[in-house]
Amino acid sequence: MTEMGLAPDGRRYAEGYDALKTGLFGARRRNIQPPPKLSLSQWAGRYARLSPETSAQTGRFHAFPYQNGIMDAITDPTVEMVTVQKSARVGYTKIMDHAAGFYIHQDPAPILVVQPRVEDAEDYSVTEIEPMLRDTPVLAEITGDLKKKDSKQKIAKRVFRNGSSMSFVGANSPGGFRRITARVVIFDEVDGYPVMGAGKEGDQIKLGIKRTETFWNRKIILGSTPTVKGESRIEKSYANSDQRKYYVPCPHCGEYQVLEWGGPDTPYGMKWDKNENGVGLPDSAFYVCKATGCVIREADKEDMIELGEWRATKPFKGHAGFHIWAAYSLFVNASWRNLVAEWLEVKDDPLMRQTFVNLVLGETYEDRGDRALQEDRLVARCEVWSAEVPDGVAVITVGVDTQGDRFECEVVGWGMNEESWSIDFEVISGDMETPDIWNRLDAYLKRIWYRADGRGFEVMAVCHDSGGNHTQKVYNFAKARIGRRVWAIRGESAVGGKRSPVWPTKTPSKRNKSSFRPVIIGVNAAKDSVRSRLHLVEAGPGYMHFPVSRDINYFAQLTAERSVRKSSGGQHYRVWELPNGKANEALDCRVYAYAALCGLMHLGLRLNKRAEDVNALIGPPVSRVPAEDPDVAPVPVVRSQANNAVQKPPPKSTKRQSSISKMA
Repeated sequence: MTEMGLAPDGRRYAEGYDALKTGLFGARRRNIQPPPKLSLSQWAGRYARLSPETSAQTGRFHAFPYQNGIMDAITDPTVEMVTVQKSARVGYTKIMDHAAGFYIHQDPAPILVVQPRVEDAEDYSVTEIEPMLRDTPVLAEITGDLKKKDSKQKIAKRVFRNGSSMSFVGANSPGGFRRITARVVIFDEVDGYPVMGAGKEGDQIKLGIKRTETFWNRKIILGSTPTVKGESRIEKSYANSDQRKYYVPCPHCGEYQVLEWGGPDTPYGMKWDKNENGVGLPDSAFYVCKATGCVIREADKEDMIELGEWRATKPFKGHAGFHIWAAYSLFVNASWRNLVAEWLEVKDDPLMRQTFVNLVLGETYEDRGDRALQEDRLVARCEVWSAEVPDGVAVITVGVDTQGDRFECEVVGWGMNEESWSIDFEVISGDMETPDIWNRLDAYLKRIWYRADGRGFEVMAVCHDSGGNHTQKVYNFAKARIGRRVWAIRGESAVGGKRSPVWPTKTPSKRNKSSFRPVIIGVNAAKDSVRSRLHLVEAGPGYMHFPVSRDINYFAQLTAERSVRKSSGGQHYRVWELPNGKANEALDCRVYAYAALCGLMHLGLRLNKRAEDVNALIGPPVSRVPAEDPDVAPVPVVRSQANNAVQKPPPKSTKRQSSISKMA
């Protein structure tokens, strides 16, 4: 009985053990199976979650149709490099986030993210990546806890339980790329990278790509809003790609086309009605089909985008490029009505116009104003004066730029409402270690400048650049001449894009009054003024006059710098930067001369009252065409009737000749 009773139990035990073993091993096999192969758009649709810190809507991610093509190129094994030239408000940040999430979870890899600055890299890690890791379940499972004691370290680098990792560096950090190896590198806002590269280390994009050299299946991703034509990194990268554009069908004729902003002289593109006074009406915004002139309303936009498709316009050679701008966006604040309203607000401001072109159109900026500022056009508007000091001048200031072996000086006359005349431009060369060059500069600044009626004008104030290798000598020179208002100056650092006033409003603290300190001037604000005034075509308030002795090199220097967009803590701002290989001494001199005027007004100068006191009346100038460029039409100086006061012929000039030769 015992044997008979045990046999069935033994068999049941063996069968149960086998079943348990099979189940356990089967479960283990299922657990160690790699996740199903998905494209990035499929991964994002299945796993990605939106966090309250980074999105107006939370929960599951739903892609805009044009986002899918960009995402799938990122995970396409035939694509090594992806470039996205974009505007704002197209959802690119989420594409970048999901690319990181995919390579953390789906295809574990070391990832490198390069932001314009170290602060931007830290901010991106904290505000974008941390919420994504927390709120996306498949990422939270492989993410370790962020403990307070090691949070700083994990902001810069994260290592995940499955072996993937993510590093964050700033393009402004020369050593940030060292000791980093990555299979996936994501360059964000590349047009915001420092123009001089990562110090002595070299170009930041090349440094980042070099970190991927050991991987056969590397992935390189570049994305940015563009800046200035010919200087934009993202523009150059997109030009080297297959240049894909998003084609959408006209809801009326069915013709596929790329959405374009157009213009007043194009029959297609974004259009709007005007009222009886010629004022644009944003609420009337519509799009005109390029193929047949169909009128397309905002209500048709979503269906058009849904049916759209990416088409390459150049041969594919492993580099996929995408251009997308705000007209395609389905965000509420990117409605066609909003885009038109934004354009109408900025269209008359050259600096704000660039912001619109970059951030709304996603295009590089080449403004009509920039073309009007070509050197030959500025030469063509130069004038002939009857004396070295034109009749409209009330006050003279000088800007001195200090170079290693010379001083460059511009003497500027100022009249009613800051109308200005470039009276003289002098280069004083010599050995900075000897008294001779400083004595010659002093003599130049003491010179009397004469009007046609014989009235002499002394230099009322000087701003002398104290940067470079001769700072203390400039301090000593200025301190000894403080009674003549010779001010040693330095330009602001412009951290975070802060626009300080041209002349500081704060007085030195009591503890600093005994020591000599330079005046910190707002060079970016001053350059804003100079550039905007160069656009003026009507003589009068703010207009800049130049004599025929100014050559094309002078104007090349005066217009050399470009307004460059930067980012800090999610905020965009603009600063003026000098492209490589260009000189800007003429611009610096004009900025310093303008700062000297601002300093005088800070001390109480009433410029218009001064102009009345010295009888600074203005006669019509004479424009000319440079003989060396007969095809350039003259640019006449137009003066409003209110300012067109013509004097009787003045007595013969008794001007004194300068002992320093003039620059041709």
